[in-house]
Amino acid sequence: MKIAIKLIGFLRSILAQPLSILRFLLSIVMGKYVLERLNAIFQLENNLQYALSKTWFTSLLPDVFLVLDTNLYTTVKFLIIISAFGAALGILGRLNLLILALSCFYVFGVGEGIGVFDHHASLPSQVIFALALVPGSMTLSIDYLLLQFYYKRKMKILDLASNPKWGLNLILALVAITYFSAGVSKLRYGHGVSWLDGSTLGFYLKERTKNYDANESQLIIGDSKIKENEKWKDEFGFIAHTYGNFQTKKKLNDIAEYIARNKFLVVGLSIGSVLFELLAFIVFINTKYRNIYLISAIIFHLSIGSLMGISFRQYRLICFFLIDWDFYLRFVLKKLKLQHLLNESSKIKIESR
Repeated sequence: MKIAIKLIGFLRSILAQPLSILRFLLSIVMGKYVLERLNAIFQLENNLQYALSKTWFTSLLPDVFLVLDTNLYTTVKFLIIISAFGAALGILGRLNLLILALSCFYVFGVGEGIGVFDHHASLPSQVIFALALVPGSMTLSIDYLLLQFYYKRKMKILDLASNPKWGLNLILALVAITYFSAGVSKLRYGHGVSWLDGSTLGFYLKERTKNYDANESQLIIGDSKIKENEKWKDEFGFIAHTYGNFQTKKKLNDIAEYIARNKFLVVGLSIGSVLFELLAFIVFINTKYRNIYLISAIIFHLSIGSLMGISFRQYRLICFFLIDWDFYLRFVLKKLKLQHLLNESSKIKIESR
């Protein structure tokens, strides 16, 4: 019984550090992803079709950062690698998180400047920046262990109540704002209710970018009536790229086609997706609603990944570790009539000397 109590206590202590675990995994995932985007941008350096325009972030930088030559590419590449591993392991963790976040802003800002709007990158880049500032993100880190060793004093490594709630709430706020703004943008771009008729979602589901021949996969939306001085590096009156459907598995393509053809389903899913995004702030009502919403978000992105080949794995990772898993552990133990283990495990404090 004592072993069970200690194991439950240890598990609950780990579950009480979601931001530290998120820091470790998200730093690795985003480090890899931003390197891939950096390599892609470097290969387009001399491609006239991808002439660079300044974005809000790159406009703050000296012009030297807008010429991605071999020296700058190598410097940024090693900065990303070093900062990603340093942030993950918690070695000069907060500094490396800041460097990684700024590297993300730079690389994805340049990408936006050539017309690539990477939705995978927006939220996780902001979360990495926030993790550099909030309490609780460095509790499980080499920095923390070294500080304990340096001061040679007893410290609670994994105290269940050691982290202020505002750190977690700030990350939750970033998530809620991201989803809520996505819902608002659907209504705004669709002139109020156009999105809800299902035609846009149906188009996304049926689109087959991967099946096009080379040089025929670039889909744009243009407005021939736009003023000449408002055009964006083109003669078409460029407004936006469309989403591409990158799913190549026939069975999943068939499911997407069926949904797109079924008016009832596609309208229902369109309305449901907007309502889901607009209700994002229910994560602050209580733990139950927070968990329901975050689990729904994971299912939402898994569905998009299956039908369109767009994984949003960074979003799923963030949502997964913001779920209050201790809530479910307590629920299971109470159902098994083992709640006395909860009371005993709460008294356990893991200490280092």
